[in-house]
Amino acid sequence: MANDLLKISGLWTNKDKNGNEYFSGSFGYGTKILIMKNTYKEKENDPDYNFFIAPKAEKTGAKESGTNDADVPF
Repeated sequence: MANDLLKISGLWTNKDKNGNEYFSGSFGYGTKILIMKNTYKEKENDPDYNFFIAPKAEKTGAKESGTNDADVPF
Protein backbone atom coordinates (compact mmCIF):
# COMPACT_ATOMS: atom_id res chain seq x y z
CA MET A 1 0.00 0.00 0.00
CA ALA A 2 2.84 2.45 0.74
CA ASN A 3 3.79 2.34 -2.94
CA ASP A 4 0.26 3.50 -3.83
CA LEU A 5 0.51 6.66 -1.71
CA LEU A 6 1.30 10.03 -3.28
CA LYS A 7 2.86 12.56 -0.92
CA ILE A 8 1.28 15.98 -1.43
CA SER A 9 2.94 18.01 1.33
CA GLY A 10 4.44 17.94 4.78
CA LEU A 11 2.47 19.52 7.61
CA TRP A 12 3.63 21.53 10.61
CA THR A 13 1.81 21.96 13.91
CA ASN A 14 0.99 25.56 14.87
CA LYS A 15 -1.24 27.39 17.35
CA ASP A 16 -3.58 30.25 16.51
CA LYS A 17 -4.06 33.37 18.63
CA ASN A 18 -6.69 31.52 20.73
CA GLY A 19 -4.36 28.59 21.45
CA ASN A 20 -6.12 26.19 19.04
CA GLU A 21 -3.77 23.78 17.29
CA TYR A 22 -3.80 23.56 13.49
CA PHE A 23 -1.64 22.11 10.74
CA SER A 24 -0.11 24.03 7.84
CA GLY A 25 1.94 23.18 4.78
CA SER A 26 2.66 24.22 1.20
CA PHE A 27 0.75 23.13 -1.86
CA GLY A 28 2.43 24.16 -5.06
CA TYR A 29 4.22 27.46 -5.36
CA GLY A 30 1.49 29.97 -4.56
CA THR A 31 -0.81 28.18 -2.12
CA LYS A 32 -0.77 26.83 1.40
CA ILE A 33 -2.74 24.12 3.18
CA LEU A 34 -4.48 24.67 6.52
CA ILE A 35 -6.18 21.90 8.49
CA MET A 36 -8.07 23.16 11.51
CA LYS A 37 -10.20 21.56 14.18
CA ASN A 38 -13.89 22.33 13.64
CA THR A 39 -14.58 24.48 16.70
CA TYR A 40 -18.16 25.02 15.51
CA LYS A 41 -19.09 21.32 15.55
CA GLU A 42 -22.70 20.97 16.71
CA LYS A 43 -23.78 17.52 15.53
CA GLU A 44 -22.02 14.15 15.71
CA ASN A 45 -21.89 13.93 11.90
CA ASP A 46 -20.27 17.39 11.48
CA PRO A 47 -16.60 17.11 10.42
CA ASP A 48 -13.92 17.01 13.12
CA TYR A 49 -11.49 19.02 10.98
CA ASN A 50 -11.78 21.45 8.05
CA PHE A 51 -9.28 21.51 5.16
CA PHE A 52 -8.51 24.86 3.52
CA ILE A 53 -6.35 25.89 0.57
CA ALA A 54 -5.38 29.57 0.63
CA PRO A 55 -3.01 31.83 -1.32
CA LYS A 56 0.38 32.27 0.31
CA ALA A 57 1.18 35.71 1.67
CA GLU A 58 3.95 37.41 -0.27
CA LYS A 59 7.34 37.48 1.44
CA THR A 60 8.25 40.83 2.96
CA GLY A 61 11.95 40.21 3.41
CA ALA A 62 11.50 38.75 6.91
CA LYS A 63 12.43 35.12 7.36
CA GLU A 64 9.35 32.92 6.87
CA SER A 65 9.14 29.75 8.94
CA GLY A 66 5.86 27.93 8.41
CA THR A 67 2.62 29.82 8.98
CA ASN A 68 2.19 32.42 11.69
CA ASP A 69 -1.02 33.59 13.36
CA ALA A 70 -1.39 36.49 10.91
CA ASP A 71 -1.84 33.95 8.10
CA VAL A 72 -4.72 32.10 9.78
CA PRO A 73 -8.05 33.02 8.15
CA PHE A 74 -10.03 33.64 11.39
